[in-house]
Amino acid sequence: MINNFQIVTKITVGLFLIFSTTLKAQELDLKSYIDLVKNNNLDLKQANYQIKSSKEDKKIARSLWLPSVSLEGFYQRDFNKNYLFISDEFDGSITQLRTNFNNSVDFSSTITQVLYDSDVIASLKIAKLADELSLINIEQAQNEIITQASILYWQAILVKESIAVLEEDANLAKLQFNQIESVYKKGAVSKLELYQAEALYKETLPALNKAKKQYNSLLNELKTIANIDLTEEFVLVDNLESITVNVQLSVNSDKINNQPHLQSLKKEIEISEVNIKSKKRFWYPKLNLVTGYNYIGQDNRFNFNNNKNKLFFGQLRLSIPVFSGGKNKAELAKAQIEKDVIQVKFQQKKAEFLKQLHTAQIDYNSAIENIDIRKSTVALNQKEIAIYNKQLHLGVVTPIDYKEVRLRLLQSKLELLNDYLELHIASLQIKRILGTIK
Repeated sequence: MINNFQIVTKITVGLFLIFSTTLKAQELDLKSYIDLVKNNNLDLKQANYQIKSSKEDKKIARSLWLPSVSLEGFYQRDFNKNYLFISDEFDGSITQLRTNFNNSVDFSSTITQVLYDSDVIASLKIAKLADELSLINIEQAQNEIITQASILYWQAILVKESIAVLEEDANLAKLQFNQIESVYKKGAVSKLELYQAEALYKETLPALNKAKKQYNSLLNELKTIANIDLTEEFVLVDNLESITVNVQLSVNSDKINNQPHLQSLKKEIEISEVNIKSKKRFWYPKLNLVTGYNYIGQDNRFNFNNNKNKLFFGQLRLSIPVFSGGKNKAELAKAQIEKDVIQVKFQQKKAEFLKQLHTAQIDYNSAIENIDIRKSTVALNQKEIAIYNKQLHLGVVTPIDYKEVRLRLLQSKLELLNDYLELHIASLQIKRILGTIK
């Protein structure tokens, strides 16, 4: 009975371990990986905090239009007695009157409502624009990070598929060695050729091991960007040939104005314009409505109602700046300079993006042309390798001859993969420049 229980327990634990291993190695295509980046990337989380901060700034600016209420009060204990002395001019007597009390309290409440203030109006507009700017900035950060993560993803796919090509090349070299060994046993080739075939097979292993190491390194970089634990396992399931190839790519350069970086600079120009208007309105009057209540009480025994004063009041306060010592004039000139600087940055960045867009289009079209050529070359090399396999079996071809045709096939396949990678990168760069990466 105990043995049966132990067997059942071992089977259950074994199934659990297998199931757990399967769960850990999740499959990720590009879309699911980018979703992880959007949710977990630390830079994007930091940008989200900036959005929250901007919303609070907007609330602060909006609160300036609401009434401000202040309460103030104090209690005072007098330890000295102060007197007023009155002399009687008829009999010369002196009357002593106390002029202070042991205890006194003072309480006041004030409500201030802004009726007109150009600075308050400007601060509200700037806060609103800053909130919009923070949304654009996170879009810009997401645009850059997703591009970076996507390129790294396709680089990992390139290395993964390169490993498959290198393994195929190693298998061909091993097949060559096995065939040479078979022919050698029949006495058709020399022992030197057998050693050459073995050496050529072993030559394929370092490149394969290096590619596997590079692939693991890229996986760790992908995990870092997506803020995934390095011990977590996942499998990349996409392939380089999955991209839709457009023979002729036509991009409307006017769409570049939607680029998040350019939108961000435009918003900064708007903010600088509001700031300039605010500086120009420095001399405008400020009008506030103030209402208040004041209570003053004094007594020796804390019965303040015996000696109290109450005051209710309302005021319209008008203030007009007269002289700022040249400060406002300098601030206005500085604000204008800041706007000019941003406008120059906008023009420079737009020209830079147009140049990048032109280069990306050339790279895209060039990659398509190269892919067509590489496919033909790969097909030709595969036919060559098939012929050489038959000749090798007959002992007609030497290991060196076979190596050359094998390397040509390897080179053409790796170059084809690189062309597909260039196509993916060019496509991603175009989307990044146009701000259409999602």
